Amino acid sequence: MTALKGVRVLDLTHAHAGPICTMMMGAMGAEIIKIEPQWGDMTRMFPPLVKGQSPYFVFLDRCKKGVTLDLKNPKGKELFKELVKKSDVVMENFSAGTMDRLDLGWDVLRELNPRVIYASISGFGHTGPWKDRRSFDPIAQATSGYMWLMKDAFNPDGPPMQAPDAIADTIPGYTCLIGILAALNHRHNTGKGQRVDVAQMDSMIGVMQSFSFWKLADTTMRQAGRTAGVAVSGLHKTSDGYVMFSLPAGRITDWFKELLGVEELTKEAIETWVSEKTTNEVVELLAKTGVPVGPVLDLDQVMENEHAAAREMFVKVDHPILGEITEPGFPIKFSDTKGDITAPAPLLGEHNEEVYTRLLGLSNEDVDALRKEGVI
Repeated sequence: MTALKGVRVLDLTHAHAGPICTMMMGAMGAEIIKIEPQWGDMTRMFPPLVKGQSPYFVFLDRCKKGVTLDLKNPKGKELFKELVKKSDVVMENFSAGTMDRLDLGWDVLRELNPRVIYASISGFGHTGPWKDRRSFDPIAQATSGYMWLMKDAFNPDGPPMQAPDAIADTIPGYTCLIGILAALNHRHNTGKGQRVDVAQMDSMIGVMQSFSFWKLADTTMRQAGRTAGVAVSGLHKTSDGYVMFSLPAGRITDWFKELLGVEELTKEAIETWVSEKTTNEVVELLAKTGVPVGPVLDLDQVMENEHAAAREMFVKVDHPILGEITEPGFPIKFSDTKGDITAPAPLLGEHNEEVYTRLLGLSNEDVDALRKEGVI
């Protein structure tokens, strides 16, 4: 038994924010039917390609069944409507208004299936003066204040800085996942579906503590940490690498002083103590003492890390073209309903026959005819 067994999702998403949401649902047992145009999701061609496969798509679109469908074709639109009647969730991350222009917006879908959850992720949501603007991750990082905070944290006199991974796609994806799960529970209690409208900008603003610090104390969370915490907290160079440790005022700092045998912590004393030891030695000593500490690992070291292995945070995926590959595992650990994120991303249209014959009762000949007509 899996946590979302029996939940069917029509996945119209592309790029990152939507696909990471539906991938997590698939890992928890939902049936994810990824619907793509005949040319495929844009991330299928995101470089560098390995045997024609994009690492981006291979990572984000695991645990899904892939079908093709032209939503602008009248026959394609009717097929989609029939699928909606048999589904629990419709998920999309088009620009705001796209589904309405296709005559497949919320008002249409809830008439077809009053129990359906219609979830959307866009740059700025479906209301407000910026609703028609397009967005990707860097735009959301910029407009939410996150890029300014990155500059403030690392180089206050420099230009704004973009985070290296797609944080302003990932956070909205998880935000939408929370919204969908809440809407499913609401439906369980009332029998009614609803719309879930998630914006990248909203999602980023909603998790940034610095707004509270800024409004109440005219500072940011990072600045407050520098002034309120012990000055020697942070990144330090060892004899063979780097460690990160945190020393909040109080007993943890007292433990650190006892370890070093000093009455007062100074930057110079800490740097000398750390630099004379290996990363492993510093980590082991501080961890035993009770100080929050961790080595600064590169990606290979993370993948080889014993704790990540014990938590099953890297898994083997058997891809039909790439063979056995290693990808990040499922981060939620259930006691009873274990998540499984090892199903490979689908090839383009790989499950056309299975989905259209099983769910809509079409014959293989019908599917072939739709393919020749350019509907799928």
